[in-house]
Amino acid sequence: MLDPMTATEGRAPAPARAATLLAHVLRDLALSYEAECPGGFARFRRALSVESLAVIARVGGAAASDEAALSLARQVHETLLDVEEDVWALHTAAH
Repeated sequence: MLDPMTATEGRAPAPARAATLLAHVLRDLALSYEAECPGGFARFRRALSVESLAVIARVGGAAASDEAALSLARQVHETLLDVEEDVWALHTAAH
């Protein structure tokens, strides 16, 4: 959650906070995906290559250079893999 100062100034959260927020949002997305369609998040994750994530980061303005976009894309891809593992662990624990 953005603190009032950050929200007022319109700045993005610090990178560590942004990564934590991203992981939280992705876990929520993954769990809802899995509730609707078991295995859906894994298919979603496989459809997003590092290269496509880099393009999204570059075009979306999250990265100022191609190198920064690729680095960010790798981090997001790793987060997606971690989320997929978490969802799989929750799914197998529930059954």
